[in-house]
Amino acid sequence: MRPSSTALGSIAFSPFLETLPDTRSMHRFSRQELDFRGNAAFGSTRSVRFQDVDAAGIVFYPRVLEYFHDAYVEFLARHGEPLPVVLAERRWAAPLRHAEADYFRPLRFGDSIEVALVRAHVEPTQITVGYRVENLGTKEVAAVGQTVHSFVILPSFERCPVPRALADALSGLGAGAPSTP
Repeated sequence: MRPSSTALGSIAFSPFLETLPDTRSMHRFSRQELDFRGNAAFGSTRSVRFQDVDAAGIVFYPRVLEYFHDAYVEFLARHGEPLPVVLAERRWAAPLRHAEADYFRPLRFGDSIEVALVRAHVEPTQITVGYRVENLGTKEVAAVGQTVHSFVILPSFERCPVPRALADALSGLGAGAPSTP
């Protein structure tokens, strides 16, 4: 076991990391599962802003992860868990333990896009959320990705159950989607 909150060389270990299962236990969606946007998805539309693009004139890659997060926060609020209130009241937190994105088509300043939560896998103390970014002008999928959140009690960062109402709302994402082998 690693020492708690001590530095070994230049690497500091957190007691929080010791409470997480290893990455092999994370649920992962396939690209095919994330490509499909069924009627049960939660979508949020936005325009690509000037400050989102890089010198090549396309969306700077980490902005897509910000788009995922913004849609997730909007989903939480829509389902009775506004993140600013949850954090202010210290009810729970859901720090990321994994984030990834795959990019297929460039997005440019002014493009109108939809960022959709298309899938969710709910476990007792963590969730995996799948996202899909579509360019509404071309109707092409520009990116897909997923995030894994571990639910914890503040300030101890001990694992806690995913709130029931949120688990129910997330479980509805992707309903009716074709299954993949």
